[in-house]
Parts: sequence; C-alpha cells; structure tokens
Amino acid sequence: MKFPFFLALALSVFFEDTVPYKPDAEFAIRLDMKFKVRPQSSSTTVNVSETMAEYKKRTSNDQLPFLTLFVTINEVKLGETRMRILRDGRIMMNNKKIELGKEFKLEVGFTDDAKDRVSGYEHIIYFVTSDKKDVNRIVISIDPNGDYFVNGQKRGRL
Repeated sequence: MKFPFFLALALSVFFEDTVPYKPDAEFAIRLDMKFKVRPQSSSTTVNVSETMAEYKKRTSNDQLPFLTLFVTINEVKLGETRMRILRDGRIMMNNKKIELGKEFKLEVGFTDDAKDRVSGYEHIIYFVTSDKKDVNRIVISIDPNGDYFVNGQKRGRL
C-alpha cells in the first residue's frame, strides 16, 4: 500500500516539533533597533490588490524601524557541533559551526514586514550533531501585534 503524502507530511511536522527548546541559560539574544529608509523598488508594475496604505508604506521615504538580532551561544550540549538557521520556516539562512561566546547576527528587517508576516517574522536555530540530527532549537518569532517571543515565552513588544 502506498503511504499517503499528506500523512507523511503531518508526521514530519509532528516529529519536527518534538525537538526540545535550548535552555535560556545557554544563549543570549540582544535586539538592535535602527531606523532606515526602505529601498525603492525599480518595478513599475501595478498590483491591483494592493491598498493605498500598502502602496504608501512600500513607496515611503520615511525612516522606518529595522530590527537586527544578535545571538550569543554560551553553552552547548554534548554532541552539538553545528547550527542550522531557518527564516520564516522555509529559507535556510545559514549552516555553520558553533562558536561559543561569539555573537552572530540575524536580520529581521523592517518591523512592519515582520508584523505583517511578509518576511523576518520567525527564525529557528537548530543545534545539530555531526550526523545531522537535531538536538535543540531556539525559536524567535514576532506576532501580528508586535509581540516578540523566544521559545514560546513573550519577551516584549516591538
């Protein structure tokens, strides 16, 4: 009997969520908020589903809040050798060796985009063994209200 694709997908999602969170004492996250001008798009196409408010936000020359996260790994468990970083659940941003005590940067981007779930609203850092098995993870997310969460715990508001 053929194994249904949707069942396989559901099982993979279920098992992915069983990777435990990395304990808070083993890492630190620092937020850096700056104001930047959104780069102007060179596109001259018109999006008919775009509202006037969305158009003004996209074409504005105003300074907008831009968030960067700085993560420091203070401690690793036995076997953790590498980090695999996913952005928005689909884009692999990085796969690198763990360096204790060294700060690395994760760009969230413009906070309006993160709140609107356009980009930068979720970063997952998986801690992986040499045989590519996930051991721990850190989940950093921003909800539509601007609340900032680390491993499911609210840490503040943007």
